[in-house]
Formats: sequence, C-alpha cells, structure tokens
Amino acid sequence: MPRPAIYTLTRMTEPDSRLGRLRLLGEEYGKYGTISSTRVGTDAAAGISVGSDTDSPSKQFKYDYDVDNEDALCMIVASDWIGMAVADAHYGPESSHMLIRRLHDIWAKVRPKNIEHLQQMIEFLRQGDPARTESETTLLVAAYDRATGKGFGLSWGDSTIAVTGPDRTPKRLNPHDNRFVSARQRGSLRHGGEFHFAAQPGELILMYTDGIDGCHYRHEETSVQTRHIHEVAKQSAFDPLDVVNGVMSLALRGVDGNPGGQDNIVMAAARA
Repeated sequence: MPRPAIYTLTRMTEPDSRLGRLRLLGEEYGKYGTISSTRVGTDAAAGISVGSDTDSPSKQFKYDYDVDNEDALCMIVASDWIGMAVADAHYGPESSHMLIRRLHDIWAKVRPKNIEHLQQMIEFLRQGDPARTESETTLLVAAYDRATGKGFGLSWGDSTIAVTGPDRTPKRLNPHDNRFVSARQRGSLRHGGEFHFAAQPGELILMYTDGIDGCHYRHEETSVQTRHIHEVAKQSAFDPLDVVNGVMSLALRGVDGNPGGQDNIVMAAARA
C-alpha cells in the first residue's frame, strides 16, 4: 500500500494531560498517517504517530504484527520540575511500554533528586516478575529543575533531547550509541549515558525518538535536521503544541523530496 497523501492531526482529550501528566503507549496509536497530540499542563505538549509508510523497512524489526507502533512516552510537568522520557522498542512493544508505564507511576509520586537518584529509579523499573519477551528498547530520560534552570538525564540508544529558543539553534545534548535496555535483563538498565544541560525561561526542551531525525529510515542525512526543527519552532512562535505538530508533520511528509514517515514517533516539548 502507498503511504497516505493526507496527514491527520488528532487532538487527544487526556484528562491527566490537563494536570501536567501524560503517558502515551504506541499500542494504542496504530493508525497510519495520523498524529495524535495534546497539551500537557499549560506550557508543554506531546504527540505520537505510527508513521505514514505502511511498507516501511522498519517493519522487519517488529515481532508483534498486531502492534505496529512500539514507541512510548511519559511526561510530568509541575511548577518546580519537568520529567520527560521516550522509548523506541524493537522486536515487540513490551519493554518500552512496561518501562515507560512504571517510570510514569514513580514520577507521579517521587521527583528525582540528582542523576544518581534517577539511575536508581531506572534500575528499579525491573522489579517484579521478569517480562517474558525478546523485546528491547532505546530509553532516554531527563529531569529539569525550573528554579536552577538546569537538568540532567540518562540515555541508551539514539533518541534525542535538545533545547531551542529564538537565539538558540537546537543541538543534541545526549550521547547516541547502539545500546538497548530490556524489561527482561536487569543489567541492561545500568550505566546509562549521562548528560547535563541548561535552559533559560522561554526556551523549549525537546525530546523525540528517531522517527524524527530518521524519518527516512536509516538515512539521517535525508531526514529532519535540527535546522528544520528550528525553522518550524520559529514559525510556531515556540508554542509547544504547534512545534510538536509541525515537526512531526514534517517527519511524516519527508524533507526535500525524500521519503518520510518510515518509523514510529513520539515527541515532547516543554517550556523551561
């Protein structure tokens, strides 16, 4: 089947999103050519899409043919801090969905104090009966303190966090590598790639899976670049929801005549 020519924006009505909490699991969003997005609190937003190419080469890494979207996201947007996490699974959605679900539940009760505390939280996600799955996932988590303007995080894989603003072109803040975590393997949740960052009031903290900068699957050079993201952000007056919708729409269409929409996407944007 050819990819759809029309891209649909669906505004979600998530009760918790109005309270500054959101969890998105890809298994619930499998309609091709659709972006489902919502505001999170008053100064953040998030969106999810399975993609637009129903014959994408990324399908060779999916074991559960009933679930085409294996990405997941959670956010906590409070008056004093912001928590953001995205996961991009392979060989089934179990690892991304379980880890994001559990992290969201923890963050709703406990704020990470520092990067060591965050690492302990991640390792704790494996508590309980082991998941019987071959699924593995990238994982990117970050916490931002509004009072100090500083944040920290941990990264496994190739999802991206960046900060942008009127005078700041987005630049990736976290390391990229080929590591994955698994709900089945406790050891995989240790030793995430550490990073620290700063953001000024009014700037946007962005986080997304490689369905953005790899929308032309495994061809980053012909996918969405940071300059494209900055241009969309400027045109959107740095409104979080408009930025999420604009960047994700660009990824579904593809850039400069190249294919797009060839991978699942989750994206979050929060005003510092």
